[in-house]
Amino acid sequence: MDEESLRFWIIPMVCVVVVAIIFGASLDYRYNVVYPNAAIEKEMLKTITCPEILEKQKTGRYWSSENALVGAEKALACIPAPAEKSTGGNPYVEFCTPGGFAPVKIIENSTHSFNHDTCIWDLK
Repeated sequence: MDEESLRFWIIPMVCVVVVAIIFGASLDYRYNVVYPNAAIEKEMLKTITCPEILEKQKTGRYWSSENALVGAEKALACIPAPAEKSTGGNPYVEFCTPGGFAPVKIIENSTHSFNHDTCIWDLK
């Protein structure tokens, strides 16, 4: 081999060595840091209270995507369902379901009538 061919192979070999070092460091980090911390966090999520899980959900910092899904499910379970409040309006209008149950009673005044199929007041 002449000297030119040796110089040609120096750069690819240096690149292979650098990539191998980075790959090894990333595998080491994953197996020695991420997986153990994700397992610890998964056990912690089983015993965490609602205020703590809601605070953790705000930051969104989990060790694994599986833990993020478990945290999101627990956070949804902790949020209370909103109570339906009446606006004080006509109950036929307020709780109308389009295409659903339509009462037999006709709701109307001198200028408008209520369409139970679309839940909209229409002109007569």
